[in-house]
Amino acid sequence: MTRSRVIGIAPALIAVAWVASIVSGCGHHAPTNVPMQDVGRWRVGASNDPDPPLVGDNSITIVAHDSSGAPMRGSVDVMVSMPAMGSMPRMESRGNVKPAGAGVFRARYGLAMGGEWDVTVRLHPEGEPPIEARYRVSTSIRGLSMVEATPAASAAPDAVPTPPAADSSGDELGVVTVDAARRQSLGIRTAPAQVRDLATTLRVPGRVAYDEAHQAEVTLKFAGFVRTLATRVTGQAVRRGEVLFTAYSPELWSAEQEYLEALRAADASHGTPALAGSATSIADAARERLTLWDIAPQDLDSLERAGRPLPATPIRSPLSGIVVEKSIVEGSAFTAGQVLYRLARLDPIWVIASVPQQSAGIVRPGMAARIGDPYGGGAARQGQVSFVYPSLDSTTRTAEVRISLPNPGHRLQPGTYVDVEVITPAMKRLAVPESAVLPTGERALVFVDLGDGRLVPREVQLGVRAGGYYEIQGGLREGEVVVTSGNFLIASESKLRSAARKW
Repeated sequence: MTRSRVIGIAPALIAVAWVASIVSGCGHHAPTNVPMQDVGRWRVGASNDPDPPLVGDNSITIVAHDSSGAPMRGSVDVMVSMPAMGSMPRMESRGNVKPAGAGVFRARYGLAMGGEWDVTVRLHPEGEPPIEARYRVSTSIRGLSMVEATPAASAAPDAVPTPPAADSSGDELGVVTVDAARRQSLGIRTAPAQVRDLATTLRVPGRVAYDEAHQAEVTLKFAGFVRTLATRVTGQAVRRGEVLFTAYSPELWSAEQEYLEALRAADASHGTPALAGSATSIADAARERLTLWDIAPQDLDSLERAGRPLPATPIRSPLSGIVVEKSIVEGSAFTAGQVLYRLARLDPIWVIASVPQQSAGIVRPGMAARIGDPYGGGAARQGQVSFVYPSLDSTTRTAEVRISLPNPGHRLQPGTYVDVEVITPAMKRLAVPESAVLPTGERALVFVDLGDGRLVPREVQLGVRAGGYYEIQGGLREGEVVVTSGNFLIASESKLRSAARKW
């Protein structure tokens, strides 16, 4: 062998020896650049290349040995996953694991997107039950952080993570452990579930409407023709008993004539007691007929004084208000039962408030309400909830609440939109802050602080929402501590174990 060939081989031999020393080490010691943690009787470490990982191909080096430094003999499975979130399905990547030395394994895997991923390392020591070490890796943070280390179930690697057990109270143990330093960096805050006075002022939109209890329709019980109109336009104010129009009707003319003749017969029979009673009864019946046709008493008196049927009988307003609708003009023909006018009062008035579905359950008749001035210049008006409608608006998912209030000066006009404040009385309820609740569609979750940095997701049943708090009807006991800030960050940190199916 020539000198030059010896010189060329020497560097290669040196490199091979250096790699072998890294893999096997002196006295079976694993590489020292991998952080190690105790998992059962084994010490396990993992490092990622590159660090932090990239979207695309990456690799993880796993080192496992016992307390004496003897390398683990067996095999390793690696699963990298991201739990389902909202409409995004669960994503996972199974590592392609190959031995890289005594107690050293290297797994190649791919990441489909940036973010935080869960890494489950399942170790199968020869002749011993398998163990699991769970890590979290982020495309924006260096290093793998160990989340949990447990003895693994005998299920296949596809079953990662394993179903949780339950504690003595039956609560699921989907526990996330967050140390004090990480809590501070995440801004995690907590508060106890307490019995509180849930009282609030609901600020909701409303619209002004006519009071349906003070409306009237003008119809006649006979057919005829309009002679003259006294109330000519929609919106015109009228007073009770004021003449709206005059009408001529052949039926009415005949009835008036019969009444006058009955009066004359009664007058003529005064000298004959036997006939007087009968004639008076006929006259009273004829007058009652006209009264039932809504002829006013003063017009009947005018008829009696005139001694002949009226060619144009006055038709008067049944209430004081405004004309909402008019369907006749001078000369119009009308039939019995036809609506000729619609009238409504402006004092009192109604305000129909639209209360969101989640707050509708606390509104009751009799509650006080304030109505803001729609033009911004006047003081708020005081009213009272008089009725809560029994159904929701299918489009806006709001409940309509009726508020009755006086309207002097008619400043509130029907059709106007106003701001409404419904003042609810205090109710003692077990409650947590709104920020503690994570809605997940059909369910609602809170994170309960179990102490020692442990946080567990818990399904709760919600009641009313008032004053920045949710009523808790089930799932929590008084005094239990829940997370009120940073819950979404905790949710992203947590696989939620069995609760992930409910998430």
